[in-house]
Order: sequence, then structure tokens, then C-alpha cells
Amino acid sequence: MATRTYQPAPNETLGQFVDLLFQRLFFYRDDMPLVFPTWENDVLADVAIELNGKHLTPPAFFELIKNFHETSFGKLLSIEDLVVVPLDPAARTGVVSQISKFSVTNKADGKTTVNVSVTTVKVEEKDGRRIMTSLVEAQNEVKE
Repeated sequence: MATRTYQPAPNETLGQFVDLLFQRLFFYRDDMPLVFPTWENDVLADVAIELNGKHLTPPAFFELIKNFHETSFGKLLSIEDLVVVPLDPAARTGVVSQISKFSVTNKADGKTTVNVSVTTVKVEEKDGRRIMTSLVEAQNEVKE
């Protein structure tokens, strides 16, 4: 099977970059062949990750992504940019805060939960490509 890669649209905004990055990492059903090149190309090797107040190493975060795909299906329900702060005149780099709502279905028992996540992502450029250099995320299940 050929490796799939992502080709950004010429006028992709910072918010769209972050939105599509997380879609490629988490929300394409059983698509680890897309996750691997996304991780390699669009995430800094020593990315700074903080999830619910806990610092994770890049390998630990990647294991979390792999485990998610092994055990669950995710479906993005909504996403909204809260704040976008460009760090260059062309707005190719910057800081993006988003709120998203998504469902997670356990593959083993079929149980589905709904979660909300607020993320703040720093996007920089490396070799002419946008990359995520840091992520702070607060995420929890929505109790209905």
C-alpha cells in the first residue's frame, strides 16, 4: 500500500492547519497509514505536549495516538477557533486555540462517549512546512 501524505491547500489558514492536523491524527477511522506520515511531517520531533496538566514525551503521546486507533473510533462533531494569533505577516505561523467536541466509540464493547477538548497549539515553519511545536490540551467526557 502506498503511503498517504497530506498536501495543504495554498491558502490554508492557521486554524485549518490545526483542525486538519488533529483530524489526520485521530479522526480517520483505522488509518494508521495516514497517522505515521502526519506525525513525521507535521509534528516537531521534540514537540512539547501537556494533556490535562500532565507533560507527555513525544513517544508517549504517539503511543496514546496508536492506542486510541487500536481501541476506539473517533468522530469529530464540531470544532471552533477561539483565538488565532499570527506570529508572522503572512499568518503561516502562530498560536491557535480551539474547542472541539467529538465522540469516541470503544471497538470492544461499542460504548460511545462524547468528549470536549480545548487545545492551544503553536505552529512554526521548518523547511518550508508548517509543524506543530507545542500542544496544551484540556479534555474531558461530557456528562449529559
